[in-house]
Amino acid sequence: MKELDYKKIPNGFLWGASTSAFQVEGAYREDGKGLSIADIRSFRKSKEQLDTKVTVDHYHHWQEDIGLMKELGLKSYRFSISWPRIFPNGDEKEPNKAGLNFYHQLIDALLENNIEPIVTMYHFDQPYGLIEKYGGWVSRDAIKDFVKYAECLLDEFGDKVRYWLTINEQAVLVVAPDMLGIDLNLPDKKRYEQAFQANYHMWLAQAEVFKMCQTRFPNSKIGPAVSYITTLPASRKSFDVMAAKDLEDFYSFAQMEVALKGKIPIYFENELKKLDITIEQYSGDQELLLSGRANCLGVNWYCTTIVEAKSTNDTEQFIFRRIERIRDNDLRYTNWGWNFDPIGLRYGLRQLLNRYADIPILITECGWSEEEELIDGKVHDVRRIEYLDKHIEQMALAIQDGVNVISFNPWSFIDILSVGDGMEKRYGMVYVDRSNFEERSMKRYKKDSFEFYKKVIKANS
Repeated sequence: MKELDYKKIPNGFLWGASTSAFQVEGAYREDGKGLSIADIRSFRKSKEQLDTKVTVDHYHHWQEDIGLMKELGLKSYRFSISWPRIFPNGDEKEPNKAGLNFYHQLIDALLENNIEPIVTMYHFDQPYGLIEKYGGWVSRDAIKDFVKYAECLLDEFGDKVRYWLTINEQAVLVVAPDMLGIDLNLPDKKRYEQAFQANYHMWLAQAEVFKMCQTRFPNSKIGPAVSYITTLPASRKSFDVMAAKDLEDFYSFAQMEVALKGKIPIYFENELKKLDITIEQYSGDQELLLSGRANCLGVNWYCTTIVEAKSTNDTEQFIFRRIERIRDNDLRYTNWGWNFDPIGLRYGLRQLLNRYADIPILITECGWSEEEELIDGKVHDVRRIEYLDKHIEQMALAIQDGVNVISFNPWSFIDILSVGDGMEKRYGMVYVDRSNFEERSMKRYKKDSFEFYKKVIKANS
């Protein structure tokens, strides 16, 4: 029997880190870039927190940032391409050359430093012009515009990029529909109808892109980046266990099922029936979903979610109305309510093994947030180090269990704009000297976690 070595990671493992374009780049109207819905949402909170106009100015610091990635020893870098930097309004006939040139420079520099680019096509930043034109993803017209954009990316970068992610955290967009440009003042039923219709159109669009990418670049890997909430029952009672399973299936596994198997789960459709929602579908849609399927899976995993059923017999309520999220006082939490539960990662990965066997899995986000202060040029982020240490250990155990994890990309490489909490909620292994309302020096400082992760990568262990 093969002896187990729980500290060993397979050779060629892609140790990485993550960011996204609108949270890190800045230069929001520079070199022809158009506005995105992410920009518009951030401007509504400009008096409360940092917005997307400058963020940490990666657009002008990218060479310095890649230098830090090289020093860290990264084998991969998961980032997104800004859709409106390529098609400013979303419907132009020709792409913006300046935007393409920026990403050519970035990708070429990564490759020169032996860092594998893992590219997200769409990370919350649909061009606002498409929302003004036809309502964005709520309209079926969005499918052709996304496919055109994806085709442009494959034309430009397909011979350089081997790992693609189509859509980041689609389920998040549905439960926060203003991120899709949907009016939150609409009645609940109308808002849900639009959000789930948009969700369906995203499924169709990414299926076309899966098929196109694998046809043109058969050695590439492409899949979604799914928000994976590993959900636990608050008690040993079967109704709490069922509530946890219902939430996990509806929110996370349904997205995986459609991407990997090409079928919409019946349990997902049953939840929509409870809202009296019927999704408009066309002839041929099911064939498209079956013909265009992912050949890898990105998962964004941070913590476990603990729930209890509000009622043991009110099963006719929609899933979000029949559960209550519970705080476990035995666990440590961030200031924003996310717990420290590393064994949950191993459990979640084992669930993926049970469902999808040998599918290659990229952990595309996983991280710990803190309010931090720079003191004498140092940030002693002890809790982040512990988070990385324990989660990497559990990931290694999952790999020994047979889970095909090929990449680990913690969120985030550098401090960035947090979608809901501005600059105070820091995730990075690199500190940026700026606050919500002061750009300051923008100087980069390596946190203690940078040095810790550097040792992990070097040891491959």
